[in-house]
Amino acid sequence: MLNLTAAKYFLEVARLRSIRLAADRLHVAPSAISRQLSKLEHEFDVQLLERHSGGIRLTAAGELLTRHLAMVFNTIDVAKGQISDLKGLRSGQVSIATVEGVSGPFLSDNIATFRQDYPSIDFRVRIRGRERVLEALEQHLCQIGFIYDHFSHPSLETMGKWRQPLLALARPDHPLADGRPLQLKDLVPVTCVLPDDGFGIHHLVKRAFAKLGATPNTTLVADQFHFLIAHAVRTNAIVYLPLQAALSEVQAGQIVPLNLECKDFDYRYIYAVVRRDQQLAPAASAFLRFILAEFQAGEKSDAELLAKLRGNQA
Repeated sequence: MLNLTAAKYFLEVARLRSIRLAADRLHVAPSAISRQLSKLEHEFDVQLLERHSGGIRLTAAGELLTRHLAMVFNTIDVAKGQISDLKGLRSGQVSIATVEGVSGPFLSDNIATFRQDYPSIDFRVRIRGRERVLEALEQHLCQIGFIYDHFSHPSLETMGKWRQPLLALARPDHPLADGRPLQLKDLVPVTCVLPDDGFGIHHLVKRAFAKLGATPNTTLVADQFHFLIAHAVRTNAIVYLPLQAALSEVQAGQIVPLNLECKDFDYRYIYAVVRRDQQLAPAASAFLRFILAEFQAGEKSDAELLAKLRGNQA
């Protein structure tokens, strides 16, 4: 009979590729994890991992077991959720992986609102780059993912989307922030800051400039949006981000959207995605329904805010 404690320990080691890191995450001694791994290898009569100086490496059998155990624990989560559903969603957990641009204030606000009705539902949120969000879904580390620029994926299903055009944002006193109509060619010589190449925005901006035979006049790249915004404000540079990624600063009047017309930037979306083979636990299913309704409201609110801001610049 499968030892669930050993299975849980093994799965954490497989995900982190380190016994020490798994021990820290699980709040147990590394020796306890090693004992459970030995039991599991004895039970299956096969070597599941190889130890080396940099951590551990899964064998082919270990890789196979990891995939199956992830599905086992997902099934257990669903069972727990269905049981809690019988009690009116009085307990449960929702695990989310999301890109930074939608994490706050949108996601944070809506988690808080949802928990007003379901205070015993706990949330675990991982904020990652786009590829890491997809990886977290594929590896059963989360139930729901939020990403920009989703493409067809054999393992994932799109549940809803929210239009989020890419904006060129700058301080209100920037020379180009007076409401005049702009084309991307007008921004070629203008200094800007960009998310690094772990973000789709980086590649989208470079592709759009490349069509003009140019490159963006980038003075800084970074992997954290609010740092980029603060630097753009400090240096009076342009920053390329969707509205939700800079909503707090836009609402505070620190930065404003330039009146840029660029078709390459217009049709971008935030996507809510799940695994195709996954049966969502009731808590996650309830939150997904709730958040998709907020997608619709958010798209309308964004359009109204952008129209108001650009009207004020005219």
